[in-house]
Amino acid sequence: MAYVVKKNLVSTDRYSIKCPYQMEPQFVVVHNTANDASAENEVAYMIRNNNQVSFHYAVDDKEVVQGLPITRNAWACGDGSSGNGNRKGIQVEICYSKSGGIRFENAEKNAAQFIASLLKERGWSVDKVKKHQDFSKKYCPHRTLDKGWVSFVNMVKNFMSGNSYEESSVRVGERVRVKESAKQYATGEEMAWFVKGAIYEVNQVAGNKVLLSDIMSWVWLDDVALVNAPSKACLQVEIICDSLNIREKADFNSKIVGTVKRGEVFTIVAEQNGLGKLKSGVGYISMNPKYIKKRA
Repeated sequence: MAYVVKKNLVSTDRYSIKCPYQMEPQFVVVHNTANDASAENEVAYMIRNNNQVSFHYAVDDKEVVQGLPITRNAWACGDGSSGNGNRKGIQVEICYSKSGGIRFENAEKNAAQFIASLLKERGWSVDKVKKHQDFSKKYCPHRTLDKGWVSFVNMVKNFMSGNSYEESSVRVGERVRVKESAKQYATGEEMAWFVKGAIYEVNQVAGNKVLLSDIMSWVWLDDVALVNAPSKACLQVEIICDSLNIREKADFNSKIVGTVKRGEVFTIVAEQNGLGKLKSGVGYISMNPKYIKKRA
């Protein structure tokens, strides 16, 4: 994304309140503002009030605004006057986290890109990206944590490698197959076995991840492959387990209407959500290679 970097630095006569100590930065700390003010307004309010609360940068959907020199500490992590968070971290606040929505999504992308630039300038790796929660018990950055911290860190990684995903080749409504090599959802949980190899429709694209239909889970773009069109060719499969359930619908939670046995061969006319539709029309069976073998 394109963003503008601006400065509105606190005056030196307020250093004693906002940034009293010199600092040699050692990492970046991510926060969410928990309100819906712009970056400009966040910084303007921070530098004029008399509270010992401060940060180096605020990021919204259009710009990055700097409020403190990064050679001075900030009061942002809640770990006291000698805490590592307050004394060693570059503090970055992501705006519009109260209501979320597209403004927050774009602010978060800008923050990921900006943080990537900070890391690259200093020769730091992505393990230098911390969260407020690492230094105190506060659940912050709250909305970023709700969406999945691993997702945000991976977004920073992608920007560091030059991949912004702004012009993704995958669009809402298209069909994708989840790669067998996929290990985790974009939210960090282990991926269910039946999702791997299955075909889903894309409900939403956000940065470097896609929201898939039916399972309604976020998956990394790197872990899916575009299916150009539904296959019209039939496929024969052999059952390689002792017994496999037939489901009424293309849903692993739907009613079991029968079973098939080891060695039996069936024709599949369509695949959906990791299940194959039997040509007989009686229902659907799992297409997981643990249970079936595709025939040439």
